[in-house]
Amino acid sequence: MIFLKLLKLYLILITIRAVLSWFQPDPTAPLMRLLVWLTDPVLSSVRRMVPPITLPGTKTQIDLSPVIIVLVGGWLISKIRF
Repeated sequence: MIFLKLLKLYLILITIRAVLSWFQPDPTAPLMRLLVWLTDPVLSSVRRMVPPITLPGTKTQIDLSPVIIVLVGGWLISKIRF
């Protein structure tokens, strides 16, 4: 099923973006701009519902939106297969 393959690919792109955010990539790099363009609409909508968590005593924020998207996407994949 093509939808299933596209959903898996999108979840991979979300995971890649989350991992790359740990390394502060160049936001002007063409591949990074493409990745942001593809993933930002879904990440932004989830961020509006669940804002990043600020760690106490620091300015560090943890964005849970990629985790939520991957969990929901994995759940959808499991439901579509059956």
